[in-house]
Amino acid sequence: MAQPTQPYKRSFSSSFSSGMGSVWGGSGKQYYILEHKSSSKYHRAGESQEIIIDQIEIGRDPKCQVRYDESFQTVSRRHAAIVKSSNGWKLVQISTTNPTFLNGTKVERETYLQNGDEIQLAVNGPRLGFITPTGQKSTVGSIGLSRRLSLFRQQALRPYKTAVITLCVILGLVLAGAVGWGVYQNQKQQNLLVANEKIVKELDELNKKMATETGQSKEEMEAYKKQAEKLAQQIVQNNAQSAANRREMNNLQKELNTVNSQIASSSEKISSGEKKSLSDKSSGNEVATNENVSGRGVASASDINNYSQFVYAITLDKIEYVWLAGKIRNTVNTIDLPQVVGTGFLLNDGRFITARHVVEPWYYFEHFNSFDYFRFNLGTLKSYNRMANNGGEVVFHFTAISSTAKRLTFSSRTARVNRTTDRVESERSGNKTWVLRKGVTDDTDWAVFQTLEKSGFTFNNELSTNLQIGAELEVLGFPYGLGANEIQITPIYSTSNVARQGLDAKGNIIVSNDNTGRGNAGGPVLVKNNGEYQVVGIMSGSTFAKGRIVPISAAR
Repeated sequence: MAQPTQPYKRSFSSSFSSGMGSVWGGSGKQYYILEHKSSSKYHRAGESQEIIIDQIEIGRDPKCQVRYDESFQTVSRRHAAIVKSSNGWKLVQISTTNPTFLNGTKVERETYLQNGDEIQLAVNGPRLGFITPTGQKSTVGSIGLSRRLSLFRQQALRPYKTAVITLCVILGLVLAGAVGWGVYQNQKQQNLLVANEKIVKELDELNKKMATETGQSKEEMEAYKKQAEKLAQQIVQNNAQSAANRREMNNLQKELNTVNSQIASSSEKISSGEKKSLSDKSSGNEVATNENVSGRGVASASDINNYSQFVYAITLDKIEYVWLAGKIRNTVNTIDLPQVVGTGFLLNDGRFITARHVVEPWYYFEHFNSFDYFRFNLGTLKSYNRMANNGGEVVFHFTAISSTAKRLTFSSRTARVNRTTDRVESERSGNKTWVLRKGVTDDTDWAVFQTLEKSGFTFNNELSTNLQIGAELEVLGFPYGLGANEIQITPIYSTSNVARQGLDAKGNIIVSNDNTGRGNAGGPVLVKNNGEYQVVGIMSGSTFAKGRIVPISAAR
């Protein structure tokens, strides 16, 4: 049954700013479709209209995103609105003279919408069907970029067309350049990856030849070794080129962040000092400024209890590996010796987030050994790296447990990660040349898998890339397993201060102290904006006693 919610107020951020979020990256953002059941000057019966912003108005006013012509006299100029809230979409009655009906029932003030509902404007007035797509087509990211830009122009700009037209020209030019250059750089990266894969196969063939010593002359063996060394050197050169490409992409991102900041600054002036609400937990792309960041964050027991339910202790259940063309298969059960290996957390779009080095530790064997990670011997992480990158497969299985005893299970195979910046190297051992892939401590230290959960932390992509020096951050997690060995699991609270403006050269947030005790990695890093906590980062590690945090905007 539909329920009343908060009073309606037109919001610049819910229109223009949420539209920008949809254009730049709507992979986790939901949208809906309005099906026109009545023909008008602007829409024919049966036409579907995708809505990608968080607030629209319906009526005869030219500023309305869903507009009717003057022949519909019973439709008010600003008749009704559809607004995103933390619990879904709501239909709001604006007109004081003409009613709005939902499934035949008059809307007194505002009510929540459900998939398949029918909206009618006035008695015998035009009707609209409300549809929420499901599956792979349920997010804005499933809509093509050109279509998203068109919808942004039609929906986000309409109420503020005169004021923001200059900003839109800037946005269009920057976006066009960024997309073109990004495609070019991504293609270069893909070419390097393909080249490295080809070299790995050639090395494997050489290893097979060198392993068969019978019939191989000394000269042939020396030639094989020289060829293997040459191939290994090519891998190193490819990695250097890949790193250069990465630096170019980082520079481009910094330029885009600057433009976004300018647009946000101009937007504040346009909206005449309107306060951007951070309480809408649906978007994750809210515009916020460092001035909104208040003092110490999780300051009371009620706050801790409210947010700790979204923080999970991650334990390792078992390891499966396949080795030497499938001849060796083994499962190492660790469930009898439960050990917290990291922290994870839920976002309000259903994503479960943790650090990649928690999920795939064998890519980070240079940073810690297997004893440090598990407290008992499961074989070295380096050996798992060899298996995973020389024809075998390694899969870690995990259980994540919250303070409310909710359990989520996932594996390194199902988690989504970013390996594009890994270093590919070779190592000689006897007559064998091994390929090793090493994760680096940049902004790729994240892992994501999608859940069906409906609640979690609000997150702020924009603020995560431009925190000011001294900004206070709050961290929740399970350092060294603390808080997860009791009957009631309770994450441990700690604080940090931002040590430098924005991000470092590797795309990380650097903080003043090290909150990265083993088990805390993957935990949420939060700021308090206008009384609400929002995630801005993922605890990653430390460098020279300075904490290193991956901005939440990097996790896709």
